[in-house]
Amino acid sequence: MINIFNPGNLGVVFFLCITLGVPLSVLALGIFLVIRRIPSRLLQCLVPLVAGIIAGTAYTLMDPSNPGNSGLVLFLTGMTIHPLLVLSPIMILHNYLHRIPVYYAVFFTAFISLGFLFAWGAAQGDQVYVETGNFVGQMAGSVITDLIVASVASGLILGLDRFLLSSEQKNS
Repeated sequence: MINIFNPGNLGVVFFLCITLGVPLSVLALGIFLVIRRIPSRLLQCLVPLVAGIIAGTAYTLMDPSNPGNSGLVLFLTGMTIHPLLVLSPIMILHNYLHRIPVYYAVFFTAFISLGFLFAWGAAQGDQVYVETGNFVGQMAGSVITDLIVASVASGLILGLDRFLLSSEQKNS
């Protein structure tokens, strides 16, 4: 376990959140722009979820110690899991935004949720999660955690939007 509230460790966690969170948030925004072109609203929600589950399953089943597996493929697969899973709640809630532009909402929702997941992963330290034969449980737990964190981050952005809308109406 890493004490993330120690000032020295907190700096490392913030650095990790910024150096990985910003590029992955931009990736989530790019995927959002592509998925938004799908005409069916149901498919807009399901495509990133199914793609994230498939990428997560592929990542879980890849064995980095096997010389036949490419480290680049493993890295790229691992980096696309969270942006894909973050998009499902955003696709549901983005039509309810009035004051905050949807692109900002997507970026900051992805950044907040990815930053939380990085900090939580750092707090767990060097725990080994891979148990032989428990790939389904491990993947299900990861997907559910990502969806809950992304939903809370989307809800925070939506709440901020409602607050800005109500304060603007009071000032008018």
